[in-house]
Amino acid sequence: MTHKPSSISTSVPHAQADHFGRRLSARLDVGARGVDHAISERLRVAREGALARLALQPGLVLLNQGTVSVLSMGGSPSVWSKLLGLMPIAVLLLGLFCIDTVQDQYRADELADVDVELLTAELPPLAFTDPGFVHFLRATGRD
Repeated sequence: MTHKPSSISTSVPHAQADHFGRRLSARLDVGARGVDHAISERLRVAREGALARLALQPGLVLLNQGTVSVLSMGGSPSVWSKLLGLMPIAVLLLGLFCIDTVQDQYRADELADVDVELLTAELPPLAFTDPGFVHFLRATGRD
C-alpha cells in the first residue's frame, strides 16, 4: 500500500477542505469494507466509547478565527484561568527582583572591600586624597 503525503494549507477555503474530507472519508469507507467482522465490531465499540467520553466533556467548542481553529472549553474564561495566564509574568517579575537584589548586594560587597582596604592600610593621610588611589586599590585587589 502506497501512501502519498498530502498537506492542506491553512489558507485553503472551507469548500476545498470539505471536498478533501469527503474524498478521504470515501477512501476509508472503501478500505473498511474488506476488514474482518470482529475487527470492525471492536472499532465500532471503541468509536462509540470515544464519542461517549467526548459527550461527557463540558462544552468543547471549535472556534474559527480566520484561518486558525482552536479547540476551547467554551464559555468565558474563569478567574482561575485568567490568573494562570498571568503566572508567567509574575514569575518573570519575581526573577528580575531577585536578580536586582543580588546585584545590589554584590555592589555593596565591592564597596565594603574598598573601605576595608582603606581602613586597614598604613598609608600617609595625603594618599586618601589622591584621585588615582581608588583605581590603585581596585587594580591591586584583583591580583
